[in-house]
Amino acid sequence: MKRFLLTILFINLTLLSIAGEEADSLVMNRLFDYKEKYTHDIKGFSTNVYTKHLYQIHKRNISIWAIPSMYTIAHGQRSFVSEIYSRFTFNDVDDYENKEQVYYTTIPRNRRTMTVLRDYLMPNLYGVTLYKDHVLSPFCRENSNFYRYQTVPLANHQIRLYFRPRVVRNTQLVRGKAIIDERTGRIEQVEMEGEYDMIRFQTLTMMGDEGRHSLLPKICQTSISFKFGGNHVTSQYEAVFDCPVTLPDSVYVKGDRYYIDSIRPVSLSKEELKVYEDYDREHGLIEPEEPEEEKDTLTVTMAWVKEDEEEKVEQEKERRRNYLKEIGWDLIGENLISSISARSDKGYVKLSPILDPQYISYSKSKGFSYKIKLGAEYRFNDYSRIRLNPYIGYNFKFREFYYYLPIHWIYNANKDGGLQLVFGNNNRIGSSTILDEIKREHGDSIEQNYKDLDLFDDNYIHLSHHIEPLNWLRVEAGVMFHQRKAVNAADMAHFGKATKYYSLAPSFSIRLYPWEKAPVFTIDYERGIRLRDNYMNYERWEVDASMKHHMNCTRLLNGRLGAGLYTAKSNDMFMDFANFRDNNLPDGWDDDWSGEFQLLNSRLYNESKYYIRGNVSYESPLIGAYLVPLLGRYVERERFYLSTLSIDNTRLYSELGYSFTCRVFSMGIFGSFLNTTYQDIGCKFTFELFRKW
Repeated sequence: MKRFLLTILFINLTLLSIAGEEADSLVMNRLFDYKEKYTHDIKGFSTNVYTKHLYQIHKRNISIWAIPSMYTIAHGQRSFVSEIYSRFTFNDVDDYENKEQVYYTTIPRNRRTMTVLRDYLMPNLYGVTLYKDHVLSPFCRENSNFYRYQTVPLANHQIRLYFRPRVVRNTQLVRGKAIIDERTGRIEQVEMEGEYDMIRFQTLTMMGDEGRHSLLPKICQTSISFKFGGNHVTSQYEAVFDCPVTLPDSVYVKGDRYYIDSIRPVSLSKEELKVYEDYDREHGLIEPEEPEEEKDTLTVTMAWVKEDEEEKVEQEKERRRNYLKEIGWDLIGENLISSISARSDKGYVKLSPILDPQYISYSKSKGFSYKIKLGAEYRFNDYSRIRLNPYIGYNFKFREFYYYLPIHWIYNANKDGGLQLVFGNNNRIGSSTILDEIKREHGDSIEQNYKDLDLFDDNYIHLSHHIEPLNWLRVEAGVMFHQRKAVNAADMAHFGKATKYYSLAPSFSIRLYPWEKAPVFTIDYERGIRLRDNYMNYERWEVDASMKHHMNCTRLLNGRLGAGLYTAKSNDMFMDFANFRDNNLPDGWDDDWSGEFQLLNSRLYNESKYYIRGNVSYESPLIGAYLVPLLGRYVERERFYLSTLSIDNTRLYSELGYSFTCRVFSMGIFGSFLNTTYQDIGCKFTFELFRKW
């Protein structure tokens, strides 16, 4: 027994030593350096690419409607096939133009589904991230600290490389194996698996042989599994590069089976052929079987004819009902769940979904907010275009609608020359000066009986012209008009105070980009013109410097330093700065969380003649939360915050914060301090569900 236990212990120690064996450092260095040393310039390279998708729905329920682009397969058949023939033109491996030329699908009316799968078409193996800005590549030197490697020699100067997360599994990491040429470090074949944004994927990629082709796949086969809310959808797709048939640039064919059959470079699988066969049978594209020999009687023949006619009438009614039903599905799916978009050679129109959780946000100070966005552009030529990018939103805590309507005409794209007209309303602005006057005249008790005497709705119009005469200089000049109307106008008039205040001010701004990777410096100046008694006369200066420093492993350091000062003011009302203001309708993780104060009382933005501010944040995909059992594997990015502020009549204000984002939401926790004295704690929350879909 003792000998048996010693034998088992020896075998385990041997396996552990093999598993922990260091990878061949020479081969790894060649692998990490391959992109720079052994390939030609890929810029301008073009290739023909064929892709085919097989979608299979194993489980589905009504919640599938909440998933963008999947309303197209929310009813009816459970298996679909799509085929695409495209022309790829590369600026870099991860920067290319995909010009679709032929498209055929069994999805009703040539619709598309699970468009997010385009990101998984071609993994950028040698880049920092495999798919756009997510999933760290194990073949990049910057990411080697996150992976553990093992090499096994093969024949013909080949090495098998095993890779897996160094500590724990995470949505930003993959595991698998690859075959490497030990002489050059070229990747020949990769098998890997991972999970990101509720998509579990397994990929087999065979790379090109030499030169710039070796940076791109020859064949990429991917299996996808998606589960959400009781739904289960799988997809198998294959991408074939360097296809022999080159189509003219003007060709775009949609819904033509014979055309896609004539250029398809690989055979369809049995499952895909079965889907086409069922589709053809359902749509009457397969000849029906010959009927049995008819009886030689007139009465039976007439009965058959009558039955056939009645059956055709019923089929036509059913076809019309199904068509109207599908139109109804499309109207609901396009207008409520998915983005509404249309594109042409001259421009585009896009409206965000009406029912979309990612446009809902929450914070302790501002409560819940919701917004809808619209984007539109029309290009007159290569240099001139007009844009419309408005949004409207509602804050449930303040019960107030917000809108921002910019109309932007760019007449010289090369010099960023353009005119912009903006209609909008800011967050409600406060004026403690008016409230103090009323208290002095009528006593402090009035604040208990009269609400919101110091709050005003702010509507504005801003017309500006901008141009970039030099690569490092942008100049903007314009005029700003504000109308500030008392929220409680009746009581304000009761106390003999004006209910509306106006300002008309020419403005001037300079933005400097001294050198690449340098901070962006801005100087803003605004001077109010007093036309009547209720027009405010003022002069305001602001300076600001901000930067984003990109580090390895997609880490990011954000920094901002700014100051503002009123050098002249006819009264102490409405200290309204351009770079120091509240925002009730944030955009999510990628907005200005890192450059704003989260817990600062909204009134303090408008009660000081000056401010000095500083904001710093550090962002990384893997800091520490990924080590948390179970939940940590789904953490995608993390941030730390430090913000400070100096204004009138208060001590130095500071905020410390931490936030993380995952597939469903982003959440931040912030604490505020006056000097070193703790003041408050709060959180901020935004939905991220299907944001990248």
